[in-house]
Amino acid sequence: MVFILLMVSLAPALAMAAEAGEPQVLRFDPGLAVWTLLTFVVLLALLSKLAFKPISEALDRRGQAIKQALDDAEKSRAEGKKLMEDYQRQVADARTEANKIIEEARGLGENVRKEFVEKANAEASALVQRAQEEIQRQKEKGVQELKDTVASLSVQIASRVIEKEVNEATHRQLVENLIKDLAKVRKA
Repeated sequence: MVFILLMVSLAPALAMAAEAGEPQVLRFDPGLAVWTLLTFVVLLALLSKLAFKPISEALDRRGQAIKQALDDAEKSRAEGKKLMEDYQRQVADARTEANKIIEEARGLGENVRKEFVEKANAEASALVQRAQEEIQRQKEKGVQELKDTVASLSVQIASRVIEKEVNEATHRQLVENLIKDLAKVRKA
């Protein structure tokens, strides 16, 4: 097609060159001008029908594609920004949650420590209580043994007194013996 258009536009120039024999470049020929103008108009009409419209449509499509690509890029940028904000918010929430968990763990640790101390104090108090009760039992046992010993000694003294007639010197002697016997029992 382009070859045909080229031949149509060059036909007047070729015909004139063949007639004249020698080219005259600067001479004005009205017939050549009319044919050149006519060829230009026909070529312009053919190009506008066959080439300009498709080129214009291709440029419009390309412009639309570029505009669509820019719109898509803007949407992607907006989505990226939104995702970044969501990510930062999630990171902040995660940090808050982590701090909350740490604080709960600290509180739990403190509670466990307090419970451990309270339990240890309770066990120590119970141990002290048992020790005091044991001391009290041993004291009561010692007092009971002392009473039994005193009673036994009293019975022995009474039996000796009954065997002898008691006078003041004998009575004093019995009391001193009783005190000595009590001192021996305490040492034992």
